[in-house]
Amino acid sequence: MHYVVEGRGPAILLLHGSFASLRQWDAWAKRLRGRYTVIRYDQSPMGLSGPHPAADYSLEHRFRVIDALAEIAGAKRFLIVGTSSAGVPTAAYAAAHPERVAGVILNNIAVGPVQFDMAGLPQTLKDALADDARHPGYHVPEYWRQILLHNVTDMSVVTPALAEEWTLLNNRVLQRPGAAMAAARSTPTSRTPDDLPRITAPTLLLWSADDHETRLDREGAKAFELAAAKDKHMVVVDRCGHMMPLDCPVRALDKAMPFIERVARD
Repeated sequence: MHYVVEGRGPAILLLHGSFASLRQWDAWAKRLRGRYTVIRYDQSPMGLSGPHPAADYSLEHRFRVIDALAEIAGAKRFLIVGTSSAGVPTAAYAAAHPERVAGVILNNIAVGPVQFDMAGLPQTLKDALADDARHPGYHVPEYWRQILLHNVTDMSVVTPALAEEWTLLNNRVLQRPGAAMAAARSTPTSRTPDDLPRITAPTLLLWSADDHETRLDREGAKAFELAAAKDKHMVVVDRCGHMMPLDCPVRALDKAMPFIERVARD
């Protein structure tokens, strides 16, 4: 398991989204580690984490990983943050373990099955997807470059180095396609509508105004409606796409800091 624990103070656990790694949170970690203990890890089998020997990607196993990392960090309670598909384990853990969770931040998460508009994709992305279908055993950097560009508003963040990083890490996962499929099946977005009403910890729904994948007026509104915590808030970040931790990390964290400072406690 590839993980990083850094900083000191109240603990914050950051969970990355699909096809990403703990590096997705670099900008947040750099700022938070001055005042908080920041815990990040590559969710198996993604990033540099290996596949589970027994192919156990269940939520119960994911909970055990979170508990083990919290123990390593010396954290009895922590603020948990999940972006995109990480909303599934984040919401599920917060619902199942209220005694461990000081607060929850859910960022651009799915609330039920994701509705993809394939017809509305830009032609450059359609071309990359068509090319990718011709070699299912690996992806090329242009494939990831187009996917990243489609999920951000600040095109300058999609550098050749970033596209290469996503290519190398995800081609590593493709060497074990069964592991990737098993991991994906273990985190069904269909369960999140049942978990949100069970979360009692203070909850921040941090949403991008320009997220076309999990839209503010659709998934964002539904998540806020379903969240049952007495202390719940919706904060919108303008000029930001679905991959908030990459697209607008500084502005997003600025928006989240009042909540973090209020709920993160040792």
